[in-house]
Amino acid sequence: MKYIYSAVLGLLGLAMFQACQSDPVFPDPGFEIGDQRVEVRRDTADYYDISFKMNVPNGVDHIDLLDATDYTLLDEIDEFNGKTNFDFNYRVDLTEFEKDTVLNYIIKVVDKDARSTNRGIRIDVKGFSFPEIRLVGGTSIAVAAPVYNVRGIISTGLNTISTVKVLFEGEEQYSFTATPEDMLYEMTLKTQVFVGELEEGQEYTIEVIITDDKGQESITPITVRKSDFVKKPKYINYSNYLGSLITITPTYDDQDRLVVFDYTFSNGTNHHNEFSYNELNMVDTISYRTINSSGTYSRITYTYINYVEGTTQISSIEEQIFNTDDNGNVTSIGSVNVESDEFVYNEKGEVVSFFTSSRCENIDYQDPFGLGESIFSEFWQDDSYLGSNTVRRQHREGYDPILIPTFEAGLPPFVKYNDIMLNAFNDLLWHKYIMTKTVPTDPSYSSSYLREPSYTYQADADGNITSINKLYNKGTSFYYQATEVYSFFY
Repeated sequence: MKYIYSAVLGLLGLAMFQACQSDPVFPDPGFEIGDQRVEVRRDTADYYDISFKMNVPNGVDHIDLLDATDYTLLDEIDEFNGKTNFDFNYRVDLTEFEKDTVLNYIIKVVDKDARSTNRGIRIDVKGFSFPEIRLVGGTSIAVAAPVYNVRGIISTGLNTISTVKVLFEGEEQYSFTATPEDMLYEMTLKTQVFVGELEEGQEYTIEVIITDDKGQESITPITVRKSDFVKKPKYINYSNYLGSLITITPTYDDQDRLVVFDYTFSNGTNHHNEFSYNELNMVDTISYRTINSSGTYSRITYTYINYVEGTTQISSIEEQIFNTDDNGNVTSIGSVNVESDEFVYNEKGEVVSFFTSSRCENIDYQDPFGLGESIFSEFWQDDSYLGSNTVRRQHREGYDPILIPTFEAGLPPFVKYNDIMLNAFNDLLWHKYIMTKTVPTDPSYSSSYLREPSYTYQADADGNITSINKLYNKGTSFYYQATEVYSFFY
């Protein structure tokens, strides 16, 4: 037996501004609608009844049902014409919808004096229950390691999950069977699939097979390719936690090294960075200037990264400021100041510690896929956090074997930058693989100012990353639960 759902919407009056102020008073509608947005499942309903009390003192002339997306007239309802106080009811037929659909309607009421008022309603129609998975990363990926983390949210609607299997080229690598007591309608899938040494140019298939308690089965294929060559983006659109839109434009030389990084706000202000490299392909000089919308700037900040001769190990990082006039001519030159020094390395070539205003120790590195790599994993939330206060430290705890296309291996992740550049460098330049989770480093940390961002991503049919989505899981009110999105264009 199907059930017919109805929403009780409170419509206490009907009003419209008119130029003539001597017209009879027309009460403002006191909308008290509890179901402006409703959800209906096709498993249990063929119809949805929109219903509410309506009080129209001057009498209804007509009622229109409009499509809220383009305001086209869907139906003119005349059965309530002339009425003033009545129960409005309109039945929406859902039988043509078998998959998830969103219906947005406007109920427009016009009275005898041609005054009108509108009320919108959104109906989320959920298709018939069927096993499905919302994958992180999409269904086409390019991997840089012999493993891949299959991650996603499994759901079966009103039915329950029975079994989940993950296969690579037909070979089962993960299996889950629910018990009747589990009554699972949704579950998180996270499993590592060993894909081995893939051949370049070949396509391979991971399959996620889900069955529900009604015997329905879904098979979701994921196309896997080997990722050796990483395509560089032409530009990146970045929407930050405040909703500001920034265009990031990286420029590369003929060796695919990052030489310019422009970070431009919609008002034209550009945070312009230039990089030069030594003979070992390590960045040795960074110039930074903020160019306003008129094209002028007041100073250039140079960062000098010094290395132990003949190695890629840092000896010190220095900074010098050149003040300029509006034409870019240097008016004064500041002294060279040491920002960081006393770098200590271990036998793996990892930085163990260094000194800024205090000693920063136990720098986090990881080998996420067992390949013998040393992947830098620190997340510097603020440049003042590069120091001895360990409760301000965070690090990446999870990675997917997907190469970040903007990663710059020659740029040491120890440069103290302003907050704007530090955030972008953290997310785009300093980590080889896509990070998934950030956690506090010090077990004694018990506050909430660390932001602990997590990341998801999407890729196109060729395995190129098209977006990275960032969620701040903690932090102050400005950041908590805020999202940021990097959209890549090639």
